[in-house]
Amino acid sequence: MNPSIALPHSAASARRALLLLAVLLLVSVIMAFVTNNTYDSGDSIKHYLFARHAFQYPMNYMDSWAKPLFTLLASVPAQAGFMGMKLFQCGVTALSAWCAYVVARSLRLPMPELAILFAYAAPDYFIIQFSGLTEPLFGLVLVGAVALAVTNRPGWSAALISWLPFVRSEGFILIGLWVVYFAWRRQWRYLPLLVLGYAVFSAVGAIVLHEPGWVFGHNPYATKSVYGHGEWDHFVFSLPGLLGWVLLLLAVVGGVRMLLDFLHPEHRQRHLFSAELLLIYGSICVFIAAHTIFWGLGLFNSFGMTRVLTVTVPLFAVVALRGLTWLTQMGKTPEAQRRIRVAAVVAVVAFLFAGTRQGFRWQRDFARPPDQEVVENAAAWIRKTYGQGTRPLAYEFPYVAVATQNNIFDPAQHPTIVVSPDGLVESLPVGTLLVWDDWFARTEGHVQLPKLRSDARYRELYQDAQPRNRLHPERDTTRVIVFERVQ
Repeated sequence: MNPSIALPHSAASARRALLLLAVLLLVSVIMAFVTNNTYDSGDSIKHYLFARHAFQYPMNYMDSWAKPLFTLLASVPAQAGFMGMKLFQCGVTALSAWCAYVVARSLRLPMPELAILFAYAAPDYFIIQFSGLTEPLFGLVLVGAVALAVTNRPGWSAALISWLPFVRSEGFILIGLWVVYFAWRRQWRYLPLLVLGYAVFSAVGAIVLHEPGWVFGHNPYATKSVYGHGEWDHFVFSLPGLLGWVLLLLAVVGGVRMLLDFLHPEHRQRHLFSAELLLIYGSICVFIAAHTIFWGLGLFNSFGMTRVLTVTVPLFAVVALRGLTWLTQMGKTPEAQRRIRVAAVVAVVAFLFAGTRQGFRWQRDFARPPDQEVVENAAAWIRKTYGQGTRPLAYEFPYVAVATQNNIFDPAQHPTIVVSPDGLVESLPVGTLLVWDDWFARTEGHVQLPKLRSDARYRELYQDAQPRNRLHPERDTTRVIVFERVQ
């Protein structure tokens, strides 16, 4: 088919796509106001806090861990509080879904608007848009660069993907795929644009930090992870939770279709084959492989968090649509093909509400998590006992800053916890309230409860605990204890 000839139903498809996107965006916005969940209580909150306080502390824009581009773009909506952050993420997710549609349309897949539905129907991807995490924006830059490449804008694609490492560090790896793609197509003149983002941020670093090499010099990730390592199949077996079983099945079929096409030389001549192979399938495979290696070998502080895979969902949506296209070809008549397509779509959506572990569960996915509830209770007790903001607060749990409205970047409000070699907490001013929790304080701050309780300089004032899993209260609890430095 000549790529210059428009599809006869492209206008109708665009209208359906816009309508579908509007409906799903509205659902997301409504859920942003309804849900009390922030996806996780650690990095999700920390990224929000960096963006929230960036106007007051401009060096937040240059923090390598917080990711400069993410902080830059999120700092304005974050001024409206965490709700502003959630609405920002809803917009990012909608743009990503639209880019997936543009990619599917450019690849001439039937019903390309289904790529929008498939993106929203990935359960983990839908939930993560109510967080402060960097994954949605990373996914947008990635699928946006793919959309520019397949719509014959290679220069813009190269320029956009160059900013990817400043949303998440794995971007440096994926830029390599664009190098291979441009080399395959002998489009050498676009290669310099792949370092545009690095050049700009290096120049800013030279001016602000007096360190032109700060991008790598301030790398926050230790080569050897402090979290150890895990199983090599961890991320592969996490894909059902990312996509749901039905969408995953369609994506596997799409992957098999691409493999068969790759094995046939005549299919490799298909328009945009190299872009689809390298930039879509290649990005998915390289990203999953990289995190598998990081976790398997215990590199770069990998903690095996499967949420990182959500960046690939807009691309997976296109792959799943490729798989559905192949399956519909099994129908002998147009009506049979339509029934196959409808059945697949119904199955994808119905799976979300079937009550399976990989689908939606209200208490787990949309209610306030127990670890945040115990912090909210502790914050209410602190306000009732001491008043708002009258005492310095020492803590490692980021959500404490949100619950108590404490400025995490002000040393007077939030003194740093320093643990001596013998395990004692030092350097906190007398009168400081130390909010100990059983995860962040122990893991990140290395503050052990027995040591703290045996230290006469600290007095235990308050504690609260709740089951981590409300359905299985016997398994484990999340606990918060407030101490005061009395001498």
